[in-house]
Amino acid sequence: MNSSSNNETASPDSHVFVARRCYEINNNDWLPLTIGDAEIPGYFWIPLSSDDKNRWSSYWMKIEPGAQGPQHRHEATELILVYEGTFTDSDGKDFAPGNVMTYATGSSHSSSSRDGCVVLVVAREGSHLLD
Repeated sequence: MNSSSNNETASPDSHVFVARRCYEINNNDWLPLTIGDAEIPGYFWIPLSSDDKNRWSSYWMKIEPGAQGPQHRHEATELILVYEGTFTDSDGKDFAPGNVMTYATGSSHSSSSRDGCVVLVVAREGSHLLD
């Protein structure tokens, strides 16, 4: 897939949303994912968008095959949509493309993927590693 971040503008009387952005994933865009100062092996992300007042942000997250993330706590509610592959939660439950999960403020878990996956994450705040 090609990566793009295109802003569209339109006349005020058109039905096209002003300042709409369109994103496509490009393998060159993946950045190492960190939580705090810790880089998470096998986890990558592409920042997408946030609202004007930083009340939420969104990003693509890729988990490489066999990668296991650390136990972490959510500082605000987080929503995850599985785009491709299989996302596995710390209780062993697998989630397939199209599945949506939410994690409540204060909840903790870890994630992994046997075969690799790409998910869309929407969150208000980040996460913190647990000891």
